[in-house]
Amino acid sequence: MTKKAKTYLLIAFALVLISLPLPFWTVIMTAPTYPERNLSMRVYSSYYEGDIAEWDVVGNLVGVKVPPPIPEGIFTVIPAALVLIAALTLLSIFKPKFLKLTMFMPWLLLLFLTAFTQYSLYVFGHDLDPNRPLRYVEPFTPPVIGIVKVGTLTTYHLPHIGSLLLISAGVLLVFAYKNKGNNINHAASKEKA
Repeated sequence: MTKKAKTYLLIAFALVLISLPLPFWTVIMTAPTYPERNLSMRVYSSYYEGDIAEWDVVGNLVGVKVPPPIPEGIFTVIPAALVLIAALTLLSIFKPKFLKLTMFMPWLLLLFLTAFTQYSLYVFGHDLDPNRPLRYVEPFTPPVIGIVKVGTLTTYHLPHIGSLLLISAGVLLVFAYKNKGNNINHAASKEKA
C-alpha cells in the first residue's frame, strides 16, 4: 500500500473517532412564542439534547410528540457502527484486502441514518394528536435537510459537524482505495526511476 493511501486511512480513522462525541444533525426552530431566541435540538450518535421542554410546549400546540419516538437501540447501534468503521479503517492499513469493504461503510451508515431519520420525521409529522389546539395544522413531512413551515413556525434541518466528518472520512477512504497501489509494482517503479 502506498504512503499516500496510508495517510488517507490514518486521517479517515481519526475523523471517524473525532465524530463520535459530536452532533450529527440539528434542528433549529423560530417561533413567535420564543421571540428572544431560536430553539434548537442536536442529535448525537448516542443521545440528543437541546431545548426539549420548549419544543414539547410548541409540539403540544401542533399535535406532535417531542421528542419523536426513537427506538432506544438506535443510540447503541450508531456508536457501535462508528467504532466498527474506525477499526476497519485502521485494519485496512495492515490488511489492504479490507479496504474495499471499509470504503463503503461510511456511505452505508449515512444512507441508513438518512433513511431512518426521514422515516421518523414522516411518522412525527403524520401522527398528529386529534385533540391538538391548532387543528388547522395538516399532517406534514419535515425533510432531513431543508426548511419546513408549519403555521408561524419555521424549522431548519441541517447536518452537523459529526456528519460532515463522517462524509470527509468516506471521501478519504475512496481516495485511499484509488491510491492503494501495489507494493511490488510501487517498489519496481521507484527502482526504474
